[in-house]
Amino acid sequence: MNPRTPRASGPSRPTRGGRRLLVTALAAALVASTAACSDGGDSPGDAAVSAQEDQGLEPAVEVDPGPAPTVELLDEGSGDLRVLAYAPSREPVTVAVTRSATSRTTVPGSEPRIDETPEQTLTVEGESEPDVDGAQRATVTALDFTSVDELRSAQFATAPGFAVTWTRSADGIVRGLSLEAPATATDAARAGVEITANAVSDATVAWPTEAIGVGARWTVTRAVDDAVAPERAVTYELTALDGDVATVTVEVGAPDTAATLDAPAPDGGPGVTLEVEAYEVTGSGGLTVDLRAPVPVDGTTESSTRAVYVDPDSGRRTTYEEDSVLDFRRAG
Repeated sequence: MNPRTPRASGPSRPTRGGRRLLVTALAAALVASTAACSDGGDSPGDAAVSAQEDQGLEPAVEVDPGPAPTVELLDEGSGDLRVLAYAPSREPVTVAVTRSATSRTTVPGSEPRIDETPEQTLTVEGESEPDVDGAQRATVTALDFTSVDELRSAQFATAPGFAVTWTRSADGIVRGLSLEAPATATDAARAGVEITANAVSDATVAWPTEAIGVGARWTVTRAVDDAVAPERAVTYELTALDGDVATVTVEVGAPDTAATLDAPAPDGGPGVTLEVEAYEVTGSGGLTVDLRAPVPVDGTTESSTRAVYVDPDSGRRTTYEEDSVLDFRRAG
């Protein structure tokens, strides 16, 4: 759910960031344009274990989650108040996580660049177990990874057995993320699982440490890999609470934006500095969270980014638009 301008690191090493294309695409187009003009069930499930044994997993790759976010309670709500916290699973849960996205970059003098991620679904089974200092280890194993695009589905066929583990505090703040890929996994499967895992990590609800009830509202502000808007502020509202199952609404914004964007040239040549004329990040949705499950069990979030950049030398305007959807559904 976090739209961002990611780092320019290569695709082979997992990083915190789902979009690695924006700055590079802008720079490439602009430079070219300028030149021309249960507390312990069986873990994981039988199907996941079988996939792991058949393929074998590579050593885990650790991913830095970045600095811890700031959580601010705005309204404690009403009724019975309690501190919400994640707890060990009672049994494994299977969830289908579906993601889709599209982006469009338009630079004067060049054909628009369109990048699309057709709807693709990663089905995982997982559970949570206790870790040190009251934290939880939430682990999921890929059972299936498919796309509405047949070519992508074929490329994702090696994803089953992929393991993703989040270490998170009881309040939901992610301390660490690790990925274990099957030795036979293709680059496409690795990239697809990594991006989805990052999106799930961003969708993890962080709770206030104070007791709250239905109607409670709080904000979670975290740093993101975005050269223009380096923070995201997510406002949650607790709309229902039934035992270990909480339902929240989600609103996302970018509170502060920079006045310029430095876009490095992909060929190592001189970069481009653009004025930021407009930059808007919005997002909304709702999630159902089982406090004993590793990922949300139901709900959908949508996000969008709209940006306009101006070349101060030529006055040319570059526009960037991105829309993405993340959907969770309990499966099986």
